[in-house]
Amino acid sequence: MSDLPVPHIDLTPLFSAFDLIPERRGDWWLVDGLYPALRVQVTGRALTIDLALTEDMQVSETYPAEDGLSLFRDGALSLLLSAFWSRHNPGQVTRQIIRRADGPWQVLTGRYLRQVESGERPPVPYLLFGAIEAFLKDAVLAGDIHWLSIGVSVDEDGAYADARLNGARQPELEATLRALDWLYDDRDYRLRLAVLMMKV
Repeated sequence: MSDLPVPHIDLTPLFSAFDLIPERRGDWWLVDGLYPALRVQVTGRALTIDLALTEDMQVSETYPAEDGLSLFRDGALSLLLSAFWSRHNPGQVTRQIIRRADGPWQVLTGRYLRQVESGERPPVPYLLFGAIEAFLKDAVLAGDIHWLSIGVSVDEDGAYADARLNGARQPELEATLRALDWLYDDRDYRLRLAVLMMKV
């Protein structure tokens, strides 16, 4: 959990909205001095939030700078609130147990965040979570906590998927996601989803 020379962004209001009191250690924000820790970086038009889930595991989520904190609050932050800070909101996070060969795991799934310029949000493919669940059941995992980040962009040429498990691209899952039935009604849009997986 090293520091970087990044612009200062005050995350206190973000935590205070959930009755949490954060503390800073260099560029990192923590609650009660414990992991997970957050760090915000702004580079041009991108806002990147680094998540140190444990001492040995760090992942990053990147958003458009203009609305990045809102997207983080509505998506990835909800998983942290539920898993670590006793602020579970069933309207924001779905919890379930999946069983793998190495035992049961708790899977926390955030909201399907769909960004579209106007009109109703496009529907999510019916088989989307089933594809994600099948991947999680078969993935080779080391350790007791894992972070899956999914982004899908849909335009007239079809779907483009970016799926990262603990920061590493997952080509097979990306191919599966691209093959799903993504609705396109002449409006380009993007879907984001974060999933947290913890050994029970």
